[in-house]
Amino acid sequence: MASPVDTKLSRCFSEPQSQEFDMSAVLSASARALLAVASTMLFITGVAEAQNTSSVSGPTVSAGDREVEYRLGWVPGTDGRDADFRHRFDFGLSLSERTAFKVFANFDDNPGGDFSFGNLNAEYLIELSPEDAPFWQTGIRFDGRLSDGSNPDRLGFNWLNQWKLPARLRARAHFIATHEIGSNAADTVDFELRSSLIWKASDDYSLSLLSFTDLGNTDDFGAEGRGHQIGPAIDGSFGNGIGWTLGTLFGVTDRAADHDIRFWISKSF
Repeated sequence: MASPVDTKLSRCFSEPQSQEFDMSAVLSASARALLAVASTMLFITGVAEAQNTSSVSGPTVSAGDREVEYRLGWVPGTDGRDADFRHRFDFGLSLSERTAFKVFANFDDNPGGDFSFGNLNAEYLIELSPEDAPFWQTGIRFDGRLSDGSNPDRLGFNWLNQWKLPARLRARAHFIATHEIGSNAADTVDFELRSSLIWKASDDYSLSLLSFTDLGNTDDFGAEGRGHQIGPAIDGSFGNGIGWTLGTLFGVTDRAADHDIRFWISKSF
């Protein structure tokens, strides 16, 4: 039930607060710099081929959690091309202190075209590390996808990792293996690496840098020449269990989407 920055980091960022300095000015400057970079890059990058509404998930589960979330992926229109949008609707809940389940649906929205259903997904997460793990937290996740039209369905296995670092930092690495099923499915297993570095700037805000890398498949493994996106994000809270995330991703390689603007809003209850 994690978001790109995972607004539920309170359990993971539990260092004493007595040595903190006033973060409001630092956060304000950091947020302005982040948004300025995103705005500048918006005008110098091209149009992406698809929207990325995925996250760099963490492996931890908290008993009693329930959350609904809306995610928007937006590619601005340029050179006479209309803007493209992707909408994602999530519902997740913890089944116990060690397991969680999520279901979500993706919809494509192309102005001048149809608002269409893309796929329906289910995820089952198992936290493997001890609740009080001091440095490394890990877990596994099983995914299933039902796609619309001629697109194949998909099964996935995920290995999720998180490391607690000094200075209110966390690092994540998310390894993914997927296999298509159905009449149009490929025979290979596809691989992906997602990673992030998260700085909890205050009790209410976090800044992060995210990376998404295509690692090829069992017939042609390796990151060289594959799709690779990287970009910043900021997340915060409106109170009453309502959280938000704003970020952008930029294509580093020719095979990656050039640009994605992402906005998410969630409600925990």
